[in-house]
Amino acid sequence: MKTSDIDEPITLVEPDPRWPEIYASEAERVRGALGDVVTRLEHVGSTAVPGLVGKPIVDLLVGVRSLDEGRVATPRLVALGYEDFGEVFIPDRLYLRRRGPPHFNVAIAEEGGAFFTSQLAVRDYLRAHPDEVKAYADEKRKAYAHGARLFSTYSQQKNAFVTSLVERALAWANASPGPRTQA
Repeated sequence: MKTSDIDEPITLVEPDPRWPEIYASEAERVRGALGDVVTRLEHVGSTAVPGLVGKPIVDLLVGVRSLDEGRVATPRLVALGYEDFGEVFIPDRLYLRRRGPPHFNVAIAEEGGAFFTSQLAVRDYLRAHPDEVKAYADEKRKAYAHGARLFSTYSQQKNAFVTSLVERALAWANASPGPRTQA
């Protein structure tokens, strides 16, 4: 698949209280397909943060022991209807998606690696900081209002904010040792 195949029209929606249930159902399917390759499975992204506006796409973060092990297992997700884009745009992360509705993204990464850690840090930071949820929602709405209606332009327009958010989340996570919430 070409990287240009990833770009797609986006919409923003208000939070849906069913997102955790939708995640749980799909997580069961993904875990069933991948079996013991999965070391940890988490609900991440905007749909994992109560009160956050976002694209109506539920993000699943699959932790694995090694990316090679994850690569070998991706055909099992393709059999569930996922498109496999491989290690595109972000090093050390495999990206798959299934469009429905409901819509899903799956990121496969080494548990404890930089991508895996940053995804959990951002989710947990947002869950603990309602002011940041509001700021992020405002940034998303602003990008969308300024015509960012494709995944590529939407991501580019909010990139500076997201980069800063990741930095704040990682600093917070590193300063706050102890267990984090799990979805």
